[in-house]
Order: sequence, then structure tokens, then C-alpha cells
Amino acid sequence: MKHKFVVLFVFSLSALLFAGSSGEIHLWHAEKFNRTLSDKWALALEQDFRSLSGLYYVHSDLGLKYKLSPKWALNINFREVFENKDGIWVSEHRPHGTISTKIKIGALNVSARSRIEYRLKQDKDPAFRNRDMVSIGFGKGITPLKLIPYIADEVFYDFEKKELNRNRAYVGFSIKSIPTFSPTVYLMQQAGLKDGKWKSIYILGFKFSF
Repeated sequence: MKHKFVVLFVFSLSALLFAGSSGEIHLWHAEKFNRTLSDKWALALEQDFRSLSGLYYVHSDLGLKYKLSPKWALNINFREVFENKDGIWVSEHRPHGTISTKIKIGALNVSARSRIEYRLKQDKDPAFRNRDMVSIGFGKGITPLKLIPYIADEVFYDFEKKELNRNRAYVGFSIKSIPTFSPTVYLMQQAGLKDGKWKSIYILGFKFSF
């Protein structure tokens, strides 16, 4: 009965999340490769592709993770971003640091992280940005596929403009029955503030961790 309630909750939230969709759904696809170096250190490489009637965004992210304690970790990364702006591909160099934690509350798996990015954008002044995210996973897996539903929210603070100008709300699930590449599927509403108005886009995303 609990499993049915969780599934119903997640799909109801998905319907609410996409209630205002205009029909244009962006497709985001990422692969992450992880390698454990020791009991404290790990290395990760992520490739991300985003499209809507054609590819418009690509990034590569390389980082080191240091385990501070069983619940806390520190990441130092460098991300190279390429984005299509009105037919011209522009680049951004983005070093960033993240502190994260994971805790278990009953059947809930809660993770949180705070990230500071230094954005070196092409033909623009450098700027700092903060990104805070909280994710909640439900249970150890339901159905024979061992689906773990989750919800998450991420807020963006632009230090240059001194404002919260982006929010990402997620609902999705990870599939634990395929440990070789650990697939995750999600729906996301990304709301952005521009010229004093909030506008949203909608995303169907896939992530594979090897």
C-alpha cells in the first residue's frame, strides 16, 4: 500500500509540474563516469547534452571528490560549457566547489549540497553564482526494477545581479536493478527570472552513471 501511495504521489506531482507546459519539451541527456581512487578520494567526469529541435548546449565537467566524513563530502570541479546563442556557439569556463551531505530519515534518503561557481563567460565579466539543492528519495526500491522515486529542488543566486533568478523543480526515479550504469529519469520545470518576469521551460532528462 505504501508503494502504491509513493507512485501515485510522484505521478501526481509530475502532472502538476507540467500543467503549464506549452508542448515544447527540452531533452537533457548526461553520462557520468566515476572512479574510486582511495577510501577518501574519487574522480568523476560528466558529459551533458541538451537539445530542442537540435543541440543547443554541451558541457564537460571533471572533478575530484574528498570524503570528509561518512555524511559529508567536498568536491572541486572544472566545467567547460558551450552554448548556442542565436546560431553562434559561445564558451564558458566554470570552476566550482561543492559541499554536500547525505542523511537517512526513516524511509527517506535526503541529500543536500551547496555549490559556488566562478563563471568566466566569453566576452563578459566574470561572475560568481551560488546553487543550493535538496533531494529526497523514497525507500529502497519498488517493483522488480527497484525504482526509487525522488523529488528535488535547486535554487540559483546570482551575486552580480544580487537576486535569486532561477529555480529547478524535479520529480523522477532512479533504477537500482541496473547497477552497471545506474539510470535516472526525471521531469523538470526550470523557471528563470528575466526583465522582472518569471518564465518556465520543461525538461525530460536522462542520466547514466558508470
